[in-house]
Amino acid sequence: MSLGLFGLLVVWLIDGNIKTKLSAFWNNKPALIISSIYLISVLGLIHTSNFDFAFADLRRKLPLFFIPFCIAGFSTITKKELHFLLKIFILGVLISTLWSFFVYLGGLNITIIDKRELSRFYSHIRLGLSIALAIFFCFYLLIQYQSIKTKFLWLTVLCWLIATLFIFSLFTGLVVFVITALFLLVVISVNNKSHTIRFSAITITFVGIISGTLYISSSIKEFKNSISTKTLEDIPYTKEGNPYQQNKDFKESALQENGYFIDKHISWVEIEGAWNQRSSINFNTLDLKGQQLKHTLIRFVTSKGQRKDKEAIEQLSQKEVEAIENGISNYKYLEMNSINKRIHQILWEYNAYANKHDVNGHSVLMRWMYWETALKIVKNNLFIGVGTGDIQDAFNEQYKKDNSILTEQYRLRTHNQYLTYAVSLGLFGFCWFLGCFLFPFLKKTGYKNYLYLAFFSIAFLSMLSEDTLEVQAGISFFAFFNTLFVLQINKDKA
Repeated sequence: MSLGLFGLLVVWLIDGNIKTKLSAFWNNKPALIISSIYLISVLGLIHTSNFDFAFADLRRKLPLFFIPFCIAGFSTITKKELHFLLKIFILGVLISTLWSFFVYLGGLNITIIDKRELSRFYSHIRLGLSIALAIFFCFYLLIQYQSIKTKFLWLTVLCWLIATLFIFSLFTGLVVFVITALFLLVVISVNNKSHTIRFSAITITFVGIISGTLYISSSIKEFKNSISTKTLEDIPYTKEGNPYQQNKDFKESALQENGYFIDKHISWVEIEGAWNQRSSINFNTLDLKGQQLKHTLIRFVTSKGQRKDKEAIEQLSQKEVEAIENGISNYKYLEMNSINKRIHQILWEYNAYANKHDVNGHSVLMRWMYWETALKIVKNNLFIGVGTGDIQDAFNEQYKKDNSILTEQYRLRTHNQYLTYAVSLGLFGFCWFLGCFLFPFLKKTGYKNYLYLAFFSIAFLSMLSEDTLEVQAGISFFAFFNTLFVLQINKDKA
């Protein structure tokens, strides 16, 4: 990505007409507005104290200014050139998914414990977002071309990319894709004059929303049923004559797995010895997912409604032993599809959080804690924030003040781009960023441009759960496509 930006600069210089390009940028209102997202971070230097972090942040975010600055100096991209750029992006995403699938099938002879590891080049979240955007690009090209063979080609690629969201368990990418598709259908139903197309779009949107709501409601209902408290007879000893860990003072909020209490009916001596006979991974070490193996083991056995003793360990199938080694903590996950499994995990995390249990390592609930912490910082620095370079310092201080239950390794920043701007640059910076982001959508008929709408929705949604503009991949993704589509709005020949 850095080489690509450097190459763009070289082309910009070699092309000449420097004064003309500078003038073109200065007179291009959309370019000035979207590039000012970078300039507000520069203004944040005025009241920052950690300049090392600030300058590193500004260096990463330079594409937010550099790409609009460079592209605004060139003539409008033609339809043919735009299609070429879209095809190159799709090709890159396609190659990435094919390589990931090759690894998934065992092509590199490496064991994949977590499917997120299948994203070989960058974050699994970025891969999911890239796949989602590439799907909408494929649909656009499918509509643009008349040749049956060409349409079939783009339809095939489109279907494959949708399939990879499921194969690689890219939950965020799938959610963003579905919401964006529904959003586009709503816009189509509003903008299109054809009553048939309007009715079809509204119907599909309605069916999609109802289906999604029912699916989620069903998953929640099933989870609630699974965690309704179930009891095992309190017997003091195992069949081997060893005492169980007993605690008759458990509260209803005690941690459970499928309704059974995790910390009851445990014979530590028996399960340690029995496990070490079944597996080459020691009971007191980490499983292949990096979790305490003994915790994974007792959760798995508990999920089956069994006491944690020698008998239960001996009854485990080889498939179940391997699952525990791989960090799977519930026997139901062996049969669930990737979507149901992720929903179940999120609900389990929420249930643990609601009952004041440890949330360290649980990504969804930790985000909630990051947001709570961010809002406290914003409240104390409402108008101008803490400065471009002081955001992590502010979080560290707030964590200490709150005596946070998060361990040191998980005391991260917001994981929400909107809150990040509010923390670092205050209400002023937040409103400026949001205004620059929404400007093309509200003022430049961006709501009529399919490609921009698809990108806008994906970028907007990604920033709700990620610091999209805090890492190079996210910055480059946003800066390039935002510039490309915004500068084409109202000059659209595509």
